Amino acid sequence: MKLLENKTLLIVGLGLIGGSIARGLIAANAGVRILAHGRDEQALQVALLDGNIHGFSTDITTLAPQADIIMLCTPTLTVRPMLQQLATLVGPDTIITDAASVKGNVVADARQHFAGSLHRVVPGHPVAGSEQSGYRASKADLFSNRKVILTPLPENSSLAVRTIMQLWQVLGADVHSMTVERHDQVLAGTSHLPHLLAFTLVNTLVDSVGEPDRARHVFDYAAGGFADFSRIASSDPVMWRDIFLANRDATVDVLDAYMHSLEQMKQRLLRGDGSGLQDDFRRAKQVRDEFIRRFKSDRAEAGSDGGFTVEPALIKVRKGSFLQGFFDAVATSEEAVSAIDAAAAMAGVTVLQGVPESITVVEHVRQLGKRAIPVIGPERAMVRVYGETAGESADGMRRSSLPADAFLVGLLVLATAVQPGSSLCIRCLNIGEDLETVFSALAELGVSVLREAMDGGVIELICEYRPLRAARLQTNVSALTDEQAAVVLLAAALAPGQSTLELSAEQYQRLVEFLGDLAHWLADFSYEDGILVVTPRKPVVAEFSARSCPALSLLAITAAQVVDAELGIQQPGDIAAHYPGLLGRLTALGMNFTVHQA
Repeated sequence: MKLLENKTLLIVGLGLIGGSIARGLIAANAGVRILAHGRDEQALQVALLDGNIHGFSTDITTLAPQADIIMLCTPTLTVRPMLQQLATLVGPDTIITDAASVKGNVVADARQHFAGSLHRVVPGHPVAGSEQSGYRASKADLFSNRKVILTPLPENSSLAVRTIMQLWQVLGADVHSMTVERHDQVLAGTSHLPHLLAFTLVNTLVDSVGEPDRARHVFDYAAGGFADFSRIASSDPVMWRDIFLANRDATVDVLDAYMHSLEQMKQRLLRGDGSGLQDDFRRAKQVRDEFIRRFKSDRAEAGSDGGFTVEPALIKVRKGSFLQGFFDAVATSEEAVSAIDAAAAMAGVTVLQGVPESITVVEHVRQLGKRAIPVIGPERAMVRVYGETAGESADGMRRSSLPADAFLVGLLVLATAVQPGSSLCIRCLNIGEDLETVFSALAELGVSVLREAMDGGVIELICEYRPLRAARLQTNVSALTDEQAAVVLLAAALAPGQSTLELSAEQYQRLVEFLGDLAHWLADFSYEDGILVVTPRKPVVAEFSARSCPALSLLAITAAQVVDAELGIQQPGDIAAHYPGLLGRLTALGMNFTVHQA
């Protein structure tokens, strides 16, 4: 609590949220002096007598100059005039944050009224509340084990962001960070749309019963599910009017998608399509059940259960057609985690690009948040890390692009080269030494990659079909990981005739163990005096176990695209956790395989 000690916090709006913040800080003995501003002097008097605030006023001009931190807990559409008023009242180091449910309009107003000092305006949103409102409904543990979303700005200082994060964590909250845009899109679906549906459903059911006492008829015969769902229709109408108006566009987008789904459901009902209905219900049940398992695990602080991905039982691969399209390459999870940790240890703010949205990275960011280290992302292959506050300067952000995953990029280049008619454009921001080595080895086997520099630092790798040729490789692959070296070995196994490459005995043994049955399905290998000789075989229909290794499964999928024998991959591993969205992207590019669950 060092960042909060001996600080003065001004809470503007002492209702459910503001009152709960005050109660929680007092209960936590946070060492914070708490002032409150509001229009209801009686509620302010009660809070003072309760010992939950140290002073109050209905005139903000007397309180704002005293504050080190200001928390705006007023309705969404009233934040703007509050920011306008505060701009002339607060000192240059006062940190300002809010609890509004929509962030886009708050940020736009902050940019207008604090254009020269955005480093200290940190937007936030506690995803907690009640259908009740007012100070009397507030409670000290309202935020305990509840999510709070911070949406720090690129201009924010690490000191400001870490201070607000610590404030919420003292209250027991599970603090997450994301961009303003993602926040408003996500909350439009997970919070705003359900409230809109609840309000509308209650009105629809009441109006659809043609009796004078129709409201009683609805609620007298309603089951528990209706009571649970309609509970949020008891929420504050004024607050939710403001939320919907502020987040209109994002809510309309998700409402359109929902109405489309409802229309499909209606058509299934009209057709008597029981199978279709059951499939939809089953899919929703599976996703919701997985969410509940994850939710309960989080509440019990048992750690992540690996997310919503489930390892498939079998992947069947058949000979594919040509590959065509675009692929955006990012770094490995290990490279990203290392870079994030390094940025967290440096002073100031760092933006890293080329970051995968894998379970490994997401969970690591989550754990950093628990240690009060704010990280936004990964979003669209970007993370923003708010590092150490000591020695922090106001000179702006550092930016760094991570090297693309040499294994995955090399595999896609090879897959394109061996499929007649293929043409693939791979976009990345950085080509590291490992990928250069993979490219060098593949070039000796006949694979060519054309590079083009694009706007924004993007590098486009243009890959096309090129018949492989056998070769005695001169490229030293000893520095490559086993996965990366396996791409080179796979290329040699798919080339006509014998190819050779230099390997240490230790590396050869590791590669043979890593590839297992896949290696012998494709080729014969002989090793002597540091030289590996690869002689291709004619593969036959087969099944083998990938031993729950996603990288081995991807090698097998690539190899089986160009042979005339179907390959079944058992225990393919949790590919979706390591490479989110990759399987779907590969099928869209033209690879031919099917995924089967148990």
